[in-house]
Amino acid sequence: MRIRFTLGTFFLAALFAASAAQAECTGSNGRGWGSGKGAGKFEMTAADKVCRISFPGFIDDVRKTRTPATEVVLTKAPSHGKLGIAPGEGLVYTPAQGFRGSDKFCTRNKAPEISGKTLSGCITVTVR
Repeated sequence: MRIRFTLGTFFLAALFAASAAQAECTGSNGRGWGSGKGAGKFEMTAADKVCRISFPGFIDDVRKTRTPATEVVLTKAPSHGKLGIAPGEGLVYTPAQGFRGSDKFCTRNKAPEISGKTLSGCITVTVR
């Protein structure tokens, strides 16, 4: 199943109203997104409610810039939660109520400013 997300077309405003006092999940998108083998790992507690994950980005070593890949196609949905987009921020993973363990989802990402290139990979979120 393929679901297409874009910044202007997705997610519930309630998710963005998460308390600033909440701890953020920790982790990184990892490496390998340019080769199609991105492997991100994040950890959170159930008390965190959501895990905010930055968009993978195109790195230009010459100009020393990073361009976030904000156009997201979900290629594998999480089995134990939901995934949304926080415009201008990244992905938002919300585990199912009472879920503890690891959940995985995969995406293919593009940036409107970068023609003809994609980033793809999977992210595992562990809920403790």
